[in-house]
Amino acid sequence: MSWVPIAIVTAIGFAASGSYAKALSGRAHVYVVAWGLITLSLPWSALLLLKQGMPTVGDEFLRAAMISVIVNMIAVTLQVKALSISPLSLTMPFLAFTPLFMLVPSWVVLKEAPNALGLTGILLIVAGGYSIHIDKIRGGLLAPVRAIVSERGSLLMLLVAALWSISAVHDKVATVASSPACYTTFFSLVFGVLYAPLLFLGLRKRPLDRATWPRLLLLGFFAAVMILSQFTAIELTVASYVIAIKRAGMVLAVVFGYFFFKEKHLRARLTGAALMTAGVVVLSLQGGP
Repeated sequence: MSWVPIAIVTAIGFAASGSYAKALSGRAHVYVVAWGLITLSLPWSALLLLKQGMPTVGDEFLRAAMISVIVNMIAVTLQVKALSISPLSLTMPFLAFTPLFMLVPSWVVLKEAPNALGLTGILLIVAGGYSIHIDKIRGGLLAPVRAIVSERGSLLMLLVAALWSISAVHDKVATVASSPACYTTFFSLVFGVLYAPLLFLGLRKRPLDRATWPRLLLLGFFAAVMILSQFTAIELTVASYVIAIKRAGMVLAVVFGYFFFKEKHLRARLTGAALMTAGVVVLSLQGGP
């Protein structure tokens, strides 16, 4: 089985889940959307687990899975908050910084400096972030940088990228110690239980109408498609290759923002997202297969 088509499905699910989460954030509280994004992927992953059967679970599973759940409770909340307050094209692309943040421990702890390929990837990601606000260049060379700093959603998504650089390692450990369906089912279930107090708080602040509940289920489906295809592809190839293609969904998210949310400056933001995607691809090649 080729991993490339599966990774492409991951990219589509990445763009679709982020876009739909933004759409739902106008109808429901951030806590409710964050809960639905993860927890309502449970029925789909559980069905797959029933079909595949329960795998042998390794000793490393529980610790890695719980660390990822706790980190993601913060990260997913910030992700939905960022999507609710800023344009899709000014938030989703900044998740490209995740692999860049993953290099930091190597620099600080292991004293491993990136090679020429790694530096090229870093420069492409930074150039992409700069290009997203290139329309502000008339205000000076630093104007695009100031625009990023002043865009709260962009800053929040950078924090999400940093948090995901932490959880990504534990996701890999938990998946290898079980299976994609097993880990996704466990993750969604535990996330849903631990996040329940925030769910009830969100429902109290902003009750849901009947029409929104089925839409939350659809959001869970998009998330399940993304997560299950990602973990399945990771079993077939190097994880960084899969994440590189997944981040290509940033370009699709910018297109969704233009067509569905009437966001402006498509050319600049599409260019920025494309540069950041190229940077992620280059970084994924740094370590080889």
